Amino acid sequence: MKLKYQLTIVILAISILTACSETGKVKESEANTNLLTGLVVGQQQGISSVMDSLAEIRGYWKGGFCSGGTCSSFTSNVSIVQDPSGFGIWASGSSYLRIIAVDTVNRTFIYQYLPNDTYSPSKYTKVIWTAPTTSGCENSATKCFYYCTVYPNFSSLKEAENVNLSSYSSADPTRTGCGGFGWSKALFVSSNPTNW
Repeated sequence: MKLKYQLTIVILAISILTACSETGKVKESEANTNLLTGLVVGQQQGISSVMDSLAEIRGYWKGGFCSGGTCSSFTSNVSIVQDPSGFGIWASGSSYLRIIAVDTVNRTFIYQYLPNDTYSPSKYTKVIWTAPTTSGCENSATKCFYYCTVYPNFSSLKEAENVNLSSYSSADPTRTGCGGFGWSKALFVSSNPTNW
């Protein structure tokens, strides 16, 4: 009888210890589902914050170049949009580039080239922009802004984020301030970029 009693106590102790060690554990399939849900939600929140940060320049614009105090050649299509997968996109000319970081305080964003890009595969580029204005816009555009592409293209996101911008200035964008040249200028066309 004593042996039965001891075995019963041992079995109960093992059962209690096993139950305690399983407390708080989640099944692998449930953990994978929770991870996937978290990644999707986090990605959607990141997508929203990038696009929300670019609200003042989102849309379809005509891009031109400034030099010697004037801006002209507004023939390039410039779109700042959300693509079908939900990411921010900078589409200029025939380039279609994913925006991966935005700094609204300094009005900069960084885009990354596709891995199969001919000239800058997987490299990063920083763009500086000015606040849009409704005055001084060519071709009867209702609003416009200046932008400057910082060169060279960078090998890492960290390099692009930390580039020294002290030599870049929007004080006289029609003449200088963008790497020794005038800035580019975008004229508003539409909030709905259908031509890219």
